[in-house]
Amino acid sequence: MTPQIQKKPTFVQNVSDLLRLAGPLMLGQLAVVGMTVTDIYMAGQVGADTLAALQLGGSIWAMISLLVIGIMIGNSPIIGNFWGAGQPEKVRFQFQQGLWLSLPMSIAVCCAILLGVQLLGSLDISPEVYRIARGYLLPYLITGFMFPAFFAFRSSFEGIGDIRPVMIFNAMAFFLNAILDYILVFGKLGFPAMGGIGAAWATTVVMAFLLVAMAAYGRYASNMKRLQLYQKFSAPSAAAIAGILRLGIPIALMIAAEVGFFAIIPMMIAHLGANVLGAHAITSNLDSLAYMIPLGLGQALTIKVSHAMGRGDPLDARQICLTGFKLVFVLALILGSTKILLRHDFAEMFSTDPEVQIIAVSLFFFSAALGCFDSMQMAASGALRGYKDARVPLIIQIIAFWVIAFPIAYSLALTDFWGEPIGVYGFWIGLVIAACLASMMMLYRWNLVSKNALKDSGEPITGAAGQM
Repeated sequence: MTPQIQKKPTFVQNVSDLLRLAGPLMLGQLAVVGMTVTDIYMAGQVGADTLAALQLGGSIWAMISLLVIGIMIGNSPIIGNFWGAGQPEKVRFQFQQGLWLSLPMSIAVCCAILLGVQLLGSLDISPEVYRIARGYLLPYLITGFMFPAFFAFRSSFEGIGDIRPVMIFNAMAFFLNAILDYILVFGKLGFPAMGGIGAAWATTVVMAFLLVAMAAYGRYASNMKRLQLYQKFSAPSAAAIAGILRLGIPIALMIAAEVGFFAIIPMMIAHLGANVLGAHAITSNLDSLAYMIPLGLGQALTIKVSHAMGRGDPLDARQICLTGFKLVFVLALILGSTKILLRHDFAEMFSTDPEVQIIAVSLFFFSAALGCFDSMQMAASGALRGYKDARVPLIIQIIAFWVIAFPIAYSLALTDFWGEPIGVYGFWIGLVIAACLASMMMLYRWNLVSKNALKDSGEPITGAAGQM
């Protein structure tokens, strides 16, 4: 009897599989970033000073929160290994260790926020912008204390492959945040008009909702009951917590390498005035929203590649990557074209100030170029995580964004080294250069790693798998 040869999935099948997996991940991330975009939208209706203040305060919070996210993500693959091995008691133990870790991280987050408030006081900004930015950050002391515990739950649920609560609760949080923003920012239903500071209090209420919802899901959801997450609560384990940090810190540093570039720009351009800060806020926040699409695909590639490598099929892993790269590039072109075509509409939507609108319209051209390159480097880095290659991508990010691009951006923006300084545009040129370099180096690294995996398995490098 002739053995049947298993057919490899077609390009269309691979696209369908990736989108099916990436869809919920994208929606969950879009909802989270959408809350920040809603804050910026509401702030833009109040005035340029409020918009500038929220950009400054939001940049500080973004840097802190993303470091927390990176570290807590380290808990997810550990739980995934225990879940895959059919060891529910170890899943419960690891979840509890994640909660223990969240306690000192909560204190560290609050200290970092207070440090951020001090940093605001040293910037060359108007007293009104400082007052609003300081008032915006202070409620984050409460939000920040809850945030690590929320991600202890989230990383645990994702580790066992249950992404439903993340998607559903984040979507609910987005709508709740929009309603509370409207009430507290503009003073509706008998509440005083708090301006931009009201947006921060809305976020605090939303974070409390998310934490309670995640905790209730862990206790009452039918698929969680057998794990008994809150039973036999273990004492803190230095070894288990160190294991989370060993994986999470490199991930956090890689996130910080890119996001830190974005976060530092408002500090560098604060002296240029509220209009420049406001225009940068509009462009960067819409860019962050669009960024969630390649991020979701990058996460899907990580999962699909790790599955293929786990079953000893590096050829399928490489073909999945090639499909993902083509898909993400097409989506990036669509998003970039949308930014350019609707740049005037976006600017007018988020600010009524004509000067803010003029600057934002120009920045959308840089945002479109950045998105194309950034999408490719995000997809490539996601694929490399599937091959368990994290150290070299971290080095690539640091070199591209900080060793090469940042000195160019700073000198273009704020010095006369190249001629007349061009302000915020210099930093956006630097971002485009960094993303371009990172994408080329990441793709080169992926090509090397994936071909080495094929050679180690004895697979011939032919056909679609031999491209690039």
